[in-house]
Amino acid sequence: MNDILKCYVSGRAIQGQQNVGVVSFAVPEMGILFRCSASGSRADLEFIAFLSFLRFAEHNQELFKKRELHIFTDFPILMYLMNNNVQPGLEGSAVLKEASRAAKYVTYKVKWIEERMNRAAGPASDIPDMPADVKIKIKTFANLNLQKPPADLGGNSKL
Repeated sequence: MNDILKCYVSGRAIQGQQNVGVVSFAVPEMGILFRCSASGSRADLEFIAFLSFLRFAEHNQELFKKRELHIFTDFPILMYLMNNNVQPGLEGSAVLKEASRAAKYVTYKVKWIEERMNRAAGPASDIPDMPADVKIKIKTFANLNLQKPPADLGGNSKL
C-alpha cells in the first residue's frame, strides 16, 4: 500500500425517536460526508453506516486504489466483529459476508476511535470542502436497503 486514508463511520439514534436514526460516513481528506436517515437499533445503524461506506468505496475504487482504508468506528461491536474470527451463523454474519465481498475491491482495516473524535458523527462544518480534483460516482445502493437491514445484523429489525 502506498498510503493510508482515514475514514469514519457512525450510526446514531435520533433523540426522542424510537428505532430512528442517522447513518453517516466521512472521508475528511477528500471532503466527503454522507448522511441519511434510517431505522433500526444502534447496532443496525452502525452496521448500515459501515456497509454503506464499503459500497461507496467499491463504486469509487479509483479514489481508493493503492490506499489502505483505516475505517474508524466508536462502536466496539463493529470493530470486534470485523477483527475477530466470528463463525458463520452467528449475529453479524450478513455484515461479515458483505464486508468480505467488498474486500475484493478495497483494502481496509476497522479501528476503534473515541466517540468525540469520530468525524462522521461531528458537525458537517468540521469536514473541509471537497477538492476540485476529487471525482466521485454517486450510485444507488441497489442491494443494500437502508431502511430494512437483514435481521441478523444484531438488532431488532425485520425484513
